[in-house]
Amino acid sequence: MKLYQYVFRLLIVIGSVTGFFGGWAFLAHAGKPVAPQTQPAEMAPAPLPTLPPLNFSTNDAPSSLQPLPPPPSFSQNFVPRLRTRGS
Repeated sequence: MKLYQYVFRLLIVIGSVTGFFGGWAFLAHAGKPVAPQTQPAEMAPAPLPTLPPLNFSTNDAPSSLQPLPPPPSFSQNFVPRLRTRGS
């Protein structure tokens, strides 16, 4: 049985190394990307519109916003149980 494990592991190593170098050679001999064609000078892209700057001051906050409620307080002895539903 020990001989079969050794041979099996050896086949895995040989297959891994062969696959690595074979993939490396395959990618090395792949076709190179084509260079992009140049566009005429009159086809310049239009400028992008600009947005007004954002104002982050707290004076402009809408009055409809309400503060968050305080988090629930637990006693110091309370420890929530973690359930994984496993066996």
